[in-house]
Amino acid sequence: MNERRVEWSDRSSDLLPEIGRLQVAVAMNYNLGEQVTTCCRRFASRAPRLGLSVAGSFMILLRIAFVIALLVFSCMLLSCQGKQSNSVGATDEPSSQILYVIGNGIVSTYAVDTNLEFTSIGQPVTLIASGSLVQFVPAPNGDFLYVLWSDARNQQHLSVYVTDTSGVPQTPAVQTVDAPSLYQFNIHRSARFVYMMQVSASGTEYTSAVRLFYVDPSDGKLSEDPRIQGRYGPSDAWPASLYGFSADGTKIYLSRQSAQLLFYEQRVLNTKTGTVGPDVVLYQPGAGALDSDTLVIGARVMVDEHRAPGIGYLDVLPLVPRPRRHLFRCAASMLALCETSTNVQIDPSGKYLFLTDPSTEQVHAVWIDLNAKKVEDTGNSIPMTAETPGFAFSPDGKLVYAVLASDSSVHVYSFDSSSGQLTDGGSTLPIASTYGFCPATRR
Repeated sequence: MNERRVEWSDRSSDLLPEIGRLQVAVAMNYNLGEQVTTCCRRFASRAPRLGLSVAGSFMILLRIAFVIALLVFSCMLLSCQGKQSNSVGATDEPSSQILYVIGNGIVSTYAVDTNLEFTSIGQPVTLIASGSLVQFVPAPNGDFLYVLWSDARNQQHLSVYVTDTSGVPQTPAVQTVDAPSLYQFNIHRSARFVYMMQVSASGTEYTSAVRLFYVDPSDGKLSEDPRIQGRYGPSDAWPASLYGFSADGTKIYLSRQSAQLLFYEQRVLNTKTGTVGPDVVLYQPGAGALDSDTLVIGARVMVDEHRAPGIGYLDVLPLVPRPRRHLFRCAASMLALCETSTNVQIDPSGKYLFLTDPSTEQVHAVWIDLNAKKVEDTGNSIPMTAETPGFAFSPDGKLVYAVLASDSSVHVYSFDSSSGQLTDGGSTLPIASTYGFCPATRR
């Protein structure tokens, strides 16, 4: 990877610093204040409102649309990588819940016990002495950390850190490589493969390529497959972006956009070699403004969140390529929250929608009843978060972390996917407005 030198046009180079900072914001629950808000407004007219990723574990970064994930998540706080897309699945190995808090290049590690109490582990660790964080991604088992960062000269690098048995990163990095034009780090649930999007720009057009990397299980180091796994563009609208993995890890999702059309696609993933098959169109939103639809992909269904002046509704769709019609539509007549919510997420089990509703100042847990073809409010919710969505699931989906608007602290809730019940642990962790957090599991 050290030899890669993909040159950006002057226009792209000018955008990289802000894109990098914004990617952090979305990639990891970052709230960068006015700086990020300004950047989001700058890209709002061009960035498609892509949905979050899939049902699995690390609720994280995706919705992205460019070199970053700059997601649609929009400038908010979220976590590490591609939302729910890395569920490790059932295992008999003992594991512990970890929460990383990241700011100014320094990472603090906290254990979260069965009583939902935060305990600081070890000392804060400086990962970036000079520069800015772009993306922070724990491996599925928490034994390695992958940090995409930009130095003081805006040159981008990727560093790999081993963690100790408690999840604390150990320095120095076991590997640091140059990573110009590489973005959207997505690690497969098997922890064997990593995918990133390589984006180049020429004039007003973008070209994107999917790159595959292999993970050395002994130390987490990456080696690159020389074969490009797919090329997209040139496009004068927005670069193609990685969207995440299916819950079972057998497919990878992408999105791409032309001047007037937005496509979500899936590619079969060979779980033995990591290579991916041909593109298959998964979904194409109907006619209308490109920013009027947000697709959210879960373990069982897709949800098209439609927002237009004076109207809002959710179409719940079967998770199959080019569905002929929705399973059902949730409008105000079915549940008022479907019209008034401003953000939709799907929990890792794929059974519940989490709807952020400004009118009630709550994030509501809503059950998806596929047999009755309806959604039903469980009566469980968390208070309004400081950002939108501003919360993240633990990798196993049993905990929900949220920075509340009321006190700007991280709160942790247990979540029972059999009933939709949310229980406040009562413990809080103050967090600076310029810091982010990332849930992980250490096995």
